[in-house]
This record gives sequence, structure tokens and C-alpha cells, in this order.
Amino acid sequence: MYLNSRIQRVKPSETLAVKTRAMELKAQGRSIVDMAAGEPDIDTPEHIKEAAVKALRDGKTKYTAVNGIPELREAIAAKLRDENGLEADASTVIVTNGGKQAIYSFFDVVLEPGDEVVIPSPYWVSYPVMAEMCGGRSVIVKPRAGAGLKITPEDLRASLSPRSKCFVINSPSNPTGVAYTASELKEFAAVLKDFPNCLIISDEVYEKLIFTDVEFVSFAKAAPELANRTVTVNAFSKTYSMTGWRVGYASGPKEIIGAMGRHQSQTTSNICSIAQYAALAALQGPQDFIREMLSNFTRRFEIGYKVLESVRGVELLARPDGAFYLFIGIAPFLNGAGKGKIKGSAEFANFLLEQSGVAVVPGEAFGDDHAFRVSVSSSDDNVRAGFERLEEVMAQFS
Repeated sequence: MYLNSRIQRVKPSETLAVKTRAMELKAQGRSIVDMAAGEPDIDTPEHIKEAAVKALRDGKTKYTAVNGIPELREAIAAKLRDENGLEADASTVIVTNGGKQAIYSFFDVVLEPGDEVVIPSPYWVSYPVMAEMCGGRSVIVKPRAGAGLKITPEDLRASLSPRSKCFVINSPSNPTGVAYTASELKEFAAVLKDFPNCLIISDEVYEKLIFTDVEFVSFAKAAPELANRTVTVNAFSKTYSMTGWRVGYASGPKEIIGAMGRHQSQTTSNICSIAQYAALAALQGPQDFIREMLSNFTRRFEIGYKVLESVRGVELLARPDGAFYLFIGIAPFLNGAGKGKIKGSAEFANFLLEQSGVAVVPGEAFGDDHAFRVSVSSSDDNVRAGFERLEEVMAQFS
């Protein structure tokens, strides 16, 4: 065997695995309702695409600075200052191949073997995997029953130790959509002050997708006293429907951002030059389409709520504040409790896909094997059809 032990422990992304199987069934002529996708259904806005075309025509096709073109880094820094209330300039910003690379690069430059990465559950599928690929050890913090899928400061303190190197905060969350308030973030900061060697990485990719009266606040703004050990990560993927363009960024202490730049110089070098000019147009162009996107998601949430209220045994584990997901509990139907004798969320998701043509992501991928995630980021008709099929399938188990 030529593969090292690290990669042998890595499982493929559950989200991508579901999408691949759904595409296979669709190619066979099956009617498939994709509720697994983690991307908005609208196309990238025209002014962003036109900026990419102009960049091509202007010959912007060569290598750029490893950390990103200066004008994009400056625009990101201005956004962080003006919108997020953070201290930032171009020297504290790196442009990456999506938010995912920013997180991986951060882990790879700060973790030593055995360092602990504290991750609230349910979590985005890649956090633990990336931490462990970089030599770290994931410490999963489970929320208490009835806490609305949020951890408390007491939960956080109980999970920290002298080995804690990083705390991961994702708000609004994938997969739950819950968002932490400024006061809750301040309470976390009060705990983290007692662990001066623990860095914070704040994944804020869903910051603009907020539906409730919760006000989004960056961790570093809520806890400015910890800004010198906080790295903020974001991307253009969700807000600007640019998932395929692969543009993300990180901002934080110069020492860490500089190390991430050296890391990127020896791995990918700069990200696609054309995509960088498109991202610049996204920041500097009209933002009105975001309101339309939010309106669409809000309407589709209501479609899902109405169906879920009528399905016995199915529980919406928390009403989302943001993002475009619903995290749905199915504990009464698992481990042989229901007529179908489904053993876990992966088996349930496979059953749902094969029997009714609805693609969802098993909760096992997010650290909760008694739930699954659906996305409302497709059309109204698609969301309605998906929930109707889900209702029909769940009737078999009751």
C-alpha cells in the first residue's frame, strides 16, 4: 500500500457523495429532487460575469500576487472595516480558492501533531476532517438538549484544555442555520480569555443570509480583545452565488496570514486571476439581488415548515436564523423503532433517495446520526415536491 495513514482515514465528502448518486439516478431517467445542494439556485449576477469577460478581454490571464490582486485585497479589507467593524488592511487579507482552502491552510500553518481543535456540533462536514489531516485532534462539543442546537459557555469551558489550539465558530451555521448573538459571542470570549494559546477561526460565509431579527456580528467585533488571535474566513460563494468560481478569503493577525501566504505559494499559488476580478465586481457592484434571494429562501422555509408540522415523529431541531438549511430530527424512526427499521441517518438518506428520488444529506456527516439536512436553495416547485415526497415516505414509518 502506497497511501499514508492520514489519507486512508479520510472519507469523501458526504454532501458530494449524495450529489454524485443523485446525478447517477437522474442520468438513468429517474425523477430526482435535489435537496442536498449547498448552493443558491440563482445564477451569478450579470455584472459579476461581465467583469470576468472584461478581465479576459483585457488580458488579465497571468499569474497574480500569491495573496491576491491588490485591489481585491483592499476592497475586502474595506468591507471588513465598513461592514464588520474589524481592523483590517490589505496586508491582513489573503484571497484563497474558496473558504474551504482558507480553513485548511489556517489549520495547516498553526496545528502541531496532537493539538486540539474544539468544534461545536452539529458542524460543517469538513472541519474535523481538515483538522485531523493537518495533525490535529477534533474535540466535538455537543449542545445540551433543549438548547436550540447552540452550545453554552459552560459547554465550551468543559471542552477546552491546555492542548486546545483552536476554537471553530460558524455563525450562521451549516447545517442548522442557527446564529449566535453578540452577547453569546462575548460570553464565549470571556471563557477563551482563560486559554491564551487557543486561536479562534470564525467562519462567516453565511453572514448576509439572515432571516430573523438576529443581527449578524463578526466574532472579532464582539470580542475585540481577542482580535489578535482571531482569523475571520468568508467567501463569495453563497452571498453572490459564485460557488463554482472558488473565491474565498481570510483576514487576521499578520503572522498567520503571512504564513498562509507562504503555504499557498507552495501549494496552489494564486487563485484564478479572472475569478478575482469577478469577485472585485461583486463587492463593488449592486447588492440588491441579495434581498430577492433572501425573500426566496424565506418563502421556501415556510413551505417546509407547513409540511413538517404535519409529519408525526419528525422534528425540526431548530428554526434557522440564516443560511438555507433545515436540520431535521428523525430519532423515533431509527434503530428499528419504526416499521422500516432504519439503522442510521446514512441508511435513511439512501432509502429516501432510492425510494422517492429525494436527495438529502445524512446528519452523520454533521455529527448527529439522528437527523438529516435539507436545503431550500432550489426552486419553489422543487422544494414543495421534495417535502411532499418526504411526507409520503415518512408515512411508511408511522
